[in-house]
Order: sequence, then structure tokens, then C-alpha cells
Amino acid sequence: MSNSDAVPVSETLQIPATLILVAPRASSGGVGDYAEEFIAAAVPNFSSFREIRTSGPDKVGLLDVIRDRIRLSREIRESLASGPVVVHFELSAASLAPFWLLAGRSRNIVTTATVHDPPKAVWWPFRFASVAKSKVIHHGIHLPLRPFSARLERWLLRDTTLFALSEVGAAALRGTFPACRVLSGQHFVPPRAALKPASERPLAVGLYGHAAKGKGFERLLELRRELPAEVEIRVAGRGTEKLPPIAGVTILGAVEGQQEDAFFESVRAILLPYDKTSRYYGKMLPASGVVSRAFAYRTPVIGFDSGTLGEASKAGGLIVVPASVQDLADVAYRTINDVAELDRLDGQIGELQKERAVRHAAEPFLAWWKDAVSESSKGPSVVL
Repeated sequence: MSNSDAVPVSETLQIPATLILVAPRASSGGVGDYAEEFIAAAVPNFSSFREIRTSGPDKVGLLDVIRDRIRLSREIRESLASGPVVVHFELSAASLAPFWLLAGRSRNIVTTATVHDPPKAVWWPFRFASVAKSKVIHHGIHLPLRPFSARLERWLLRDTTLFALSEVGAAALRGTFPACRVLSGQHFVPPRAALKPASERPLAVGLYGHAAKGKGFERLLELRRELPAEVEIRVAGRGTEKLPPIAGVTILGAVEGQQEDAFFESVRAILLPYDKTSRYYGKMLPASGVVSRAFAYRTPVIGFDSGTLGEASKAGGLIVVPASVQDLADVAYRTINDVAELDRLDGQIGELQKERAVRHAAEPFLAWWKDAVSESSKGPSVVL
């Protein structure tokens, strides 16, 4: 766990309880990275801290789940011996292992979860490593089992308070999980190195993130045709090294640390041609971690007006366009060539960096946890 925020968020939010985090490992995907920085801000407000870090997307086996469930039961049992316990889960479409660890929990603990991909907690609950190897098997299992999966989610989350990272995401979760309390928060902007202003960077745009379906990487060829040749396209993120080569597109693969700094300093804007809608599974409403990472580097974002991006654009630093690659390319080209516009967006992002620092993003979680622990302490077996 990172120690970048090893002081309490607030002296008034001290919580006399043990916090147990259940989340994918850091560097296994965006959710694991989010949990690493978020939990570092929350931990100092608790009496003690434990964690279960699980395997990342497509790497979870049934034995892994059994092993982690045994460990979680032990951690809860040992922690209850010294006082109240909060167990917090990080759940997403690909977070298979944390989802299955929801089962079999003690009922006299406070249980919460951040749901990263509303309106569902986990979209493919049976995508174990062996299933993920075959699209035919994956869809053959999950498509016919959709009604059962929906009931399973509602049952496993029945005693859990859910946090969404956007208002639209929270509204969607309330429809899916009517028996759950749902609260809305914000995706934090992590601290990163200070870079030169976007207007002083090379004439280039970037695509960043895990190369998963719906993230826009499949539109690279079309985007390259629509953007003038003078504008370089640079691509970085886990799995992008497997993308087919395209003339005029620089593909870097995974970047971290100074390599990540250098990537963002080499582009004037990040493009998000996202389409997180499946005709089989429905519409996904994730709060974009890529937007938060771009803002960390004072880099504006231009994306399709879909999912949660429309809501995010109202706060600044982000421009949305209709779901058209041509419109995206046109607006991107005008924006990266307009110094005044880049400076305006930079000012907005600077304010968001202050408002959405990880310490501020943790406050609504801590406030809820404090009240829930206080309530649970009034009786021996309170379910929240």
C-alpha cells in the first residue's frame, strides 16, 4: 500500500474499527491502482488495517477464490476480537475475485463496496481464468445465465452499502439494487509530476488505458484517417503493445513512473472514443480513471458524449462530442491548435486537482463508515 497520504484525512473522522480492504492487486488494472491510492488516504483514520489483494482480470482461478475466502474469514474473525470491523470491496466488471468474497461474511460487520462499472457490480461472474481463454465459452456461459447472475448479485450485495463515483452511476445502481443504500462520490485526481503546459507540448494526441473492448482502441485506424498527418497519435497502456501496427500511430505499451510522465508530456490532449454499450449485456457507466489520470498531468480530455463523460464535462477540463470519430477528430484538432482554449482547460483542471484530491474524495466514505461503526456498536449483531 502507498504511504503518500499517511496522515488522517480529518481528526473528526477517526474511526475506532479495523478496515479490511478486498481489491485487485495494484498494477493488475485500473481498479487495483485506484484502491492503492484511495486506501492510503483512508487507512490513517482507522485503528488498524488489513487487506486481501486478489488476482487481476482473467487471472482468477477457483482455487484462488477459495484461498482468499478462507483468508478473509480469518481476518474478520481475528479483527472482531478487538472491536468493530469494516470490510470494503472494490468491484468492477472484471473484478471477479472480490465479488465472490462477498459470500459467507459475518453479519455483525459493516460492509461497503465501490462499484466501478454501474449498473452492475460484476458483469461476468463466472469469467475464471479457464473461461476467459475462449470467447465462445465466456459468452456461452454468461448470456444464458444473465437472469441468474442478476439475482446472484442482488443476493450477495443485500447487506452492502454501495458507493458510485458519479451521480449517473449512483442512479443506475439504485435501479439495479433497490434494497441497497447507494451513495455517490467522485473519482479522485491522483498526485503526479508537474509537466509543461499542454500548449507547449508536441502537436500530438493520446489514447491511454487498458486495451479492452469499448475503450476506443478499435477506432485507431479511423481516427488516424480523420486527423491531419501533422498530428501524431500516441498510445499507451496495459495491453496496447498487442495492438496491430498503424502508420502514423506510436504504440508504447504499458508505461509507469517516469515513462508515464513522459507520455503525458508528449501529448496535448487525451481522446476517449468510448462506447461501453453491448447489445447483449447493456450499457456500462464507469467513472473514467483515464480522465482522472489525464487531469493529474494537467492534460485536457476530449471524448464521446456517452456514459458518465457528459456529467464529467460539466465540471471542466473535458470536452464531449457526439459519438462520431470525425467530430472527435475535428474538435481535437481545433482544440490542440488553440492556445487560449488549452489555457482555459488548464485552469479548470487546476481547480479540479484541488477539489478532487484523494483526501477530499475519501471524506464521504469516512463519514459513512464512522456513522455505520457507531450504529453497529450499539448492538451485538447489527446488519448495515
